[in-house]
Amino acid sequence: MELYRELLSRPRLSAISAMCDRELDRIAQIIRPSVRVHDRTDLEALVGRLLAAADAGAPVAPKTLDLIGHSTGSLLRLGDWVLDGASTPVKAFFRGLGDHDVMPRLGIRALRLLACNTAGAGHGESTLRTLAGIVGIDVQGTTHLLHESHYDAGGFQAIWDFMLVSSKDLQPSVSPIAAMPAAARWPRTLDIDALPALRLGPHRAPWPQRLASASAMRQILALIRRNAGAQMPGLIAVPSCELALPSAMHGAYHLMHVLFDGAFVRCFPDGIEVPGVVYPVEDAPGLHRIVDELPLVDLSR
Repeated sequence: MELYRELLSRPRLSAISAMCDRELDRIAQIIRPSVRVHDRTDLEALVGRLLAAADAGAPVAPKTLDLIGHSTGSLLRLGDWVLDGASTPVKAFFRGLGDHDVMPRLGIRALRLLACNTAGAGHGESTLRTLAGIVGIDVQGTTHLLHESHYDAGGFQAIWDFMLVSSKDLQPSVSPIAAMPAAARWPRTLDIDALPALRLGPHRAPWPQRLASASAMRQILALIRRNAGAQMPGLIAVPSCELALPSAMHGAYHLMHVLFDGAFVRCFPDGIEVPGVVYPVEDAPGLHRIVDELPLVDLSR
C-alpha cells in the first residue's frame, strides 16, 4: 500500500511497458518509483490499487499519468497491448475509466503516451483525440523520438515538455462514413467521440440550447439505442432542444437534437450541413429529467 500512496502523492505517475527491452529496463531503473505493466489487465489492476489507496485517505496530488513504452505505427505498446483508438476493447477500457470518474479521483489531469511519434498523422493523432473524448482530459503524444535521456528520477523531465502534442490542438478528421456506399451505412452506431466538434456561436434558432457536463452526457448516452441509427427520408423535425455535449477539443462541442418529446435524438456524424442520423431513446421521460436540469448556453461568460 505504501507504494501506491507514494505514487498518488507525486506529480507524475509512470507506468512502463514490461516487454523485454534493455532501454525500457533502464528507464524503469531511472524513474523511482515506477511500475511495470504487461497489458490491459496490469493497468486495470494498478488503477484499482490506486483507487483503494485514495479511498483509504492517501493524499492525492494533481498529476499526469505517463504510459511509457515503444510505439508500433504511431501507437503506444504496453507489453503486448497496443493502445489504438480505433480498437473497441481499447475504447471500452478507457470508457470504463471515464464512467467511474477515475481520472479526477486519482488527480490525473493529463494522460501522456510517451513513445516515439505517438502524435503522428493518422492513427497517432486519431488515438489522442479519441481517448481524450472518452476520458474527458487532455491526452498528449509526441512527434519526436524518445529515449532514456528524457527521463530522470521523477519521470519525463519538464524541460522536454515542448516535444509534446496536445489533443486540444488537433483538428478532428473528416468521418470516413461519408465515403461509404449508402447501403453500407445503416444502421449507424453512435460513436460520440467521432462526431464533429464545433465551437458555439450566437444561437438564433427558436429552440433552446443547453450545455451538458461530462457526467450528464454519460447519463444521456446510456438512454440511447446507440446501435440503431437510421435515416428518416423527408424528416424535417424541429427539435425541442439542442444539446451541446463536451468534446476532446477545448472550447468545442458535439451537437445533439432532442426530437418528438424525447423519443429520438438526432446527431450529425457527417457534418451539420447534411441530414442527421436519428437514434431511438429507451427512456424519454428519463431523458427529459436530465435535459431539464441542464443550464442554457451562456456565451457571455
